[in-house]
Amino acid sequence: MKRTESLDQTEHISDIFTRIMLKLMAPNLSDGEQQGISLSQFNALRHIASHSPCTIGGIAEALSVSQPAATMLVERMVRKGLVERRSGVADRRQADVVIADSGRAILQNIEAERTKRLAGIVHQMDPADRANLVESLGRFVEAALDTRELSGEACLHCGVEHNDECIVNKSRGMGNG
Repeated sequence: MKRTESLDQTEHISDIFTRIMLKLMAPNLSDGEQQGISLSQFNALRHIASHSPCTIGGIAEALSVSQPAATMLVERMVRKGLVERRSGVADRRQADVVIADSGRAILQNIEAERTKRLAGIVHQMDPADRANLVESLGRFVEAALDTRELSGEACLHCGVEHNDECIVNKSRGMGNG
């Protein structure tokens, strides 16, 4: 197979894989509607759950939105009872945002559904193929992270304190590996 044919096939399969993963891993609109949250609120809940307490600025940075957009998002989430605002621990002039029990429950429900969807497909594969998939995806991510410019975009913002085995942290020399 010629190099350009291989690259064309890689691009084609990557496009298909991306569509499948987006459909599988992004909370369905129906999931969000059933839970009463939008995709933006889901992404914010995930960040807040991992980084609590958060500042509005931290949420804005993690979600790549403006501070006013993050403020409005948090305000909608406060009204729904998904998160709470508290006086800042480090700076009382700055509010901290923490996930509420109802927000945590919704997040857990959506993530359980996502895991179930992914498992439904992965378990159709032969165990050796599953192991090869994980290994190959890991190598792909490592190769992509070698450029360093992608590590910031690939980062899930979970930080070393959350997962020191993370492949992104290892590429930055921050993990235990």
